[in-house]
Amino acid sequence: MTNLMLLAATATNTKIAVGIGLVVFVLLFFKLIVGFIKFCFRHPFLFFILLICGGLGFLFNFLFAGILILAVIIGGIAFMLLNEFNA
Repeated sequence: MTNLMLLAATATNTKIAVGIGLVVFVLLFFKLIVGFIKFCFRHPFLFFILLICGGLGFLFNFLFAGILILAVIIGGIAFMLLNEFNA
């Protein structure tokens, strides 16, 4: 219930900025998943070496963190463009 009241209390510009960041995150996340599936089928030998040595999980987490950072930066830019930091 508290979450619903918090969402109702936020300004429209805040919702727009958070929505932009969320859309960017979802698009890049699905692009990452599709890219990993393509990588698995195109380079099976390299995929198995990375899987055995643990490098595949590290690579996925590294790219996933990059996606999160990019989504936060784009959401912050949208916040600045909508002048929500001054409100």
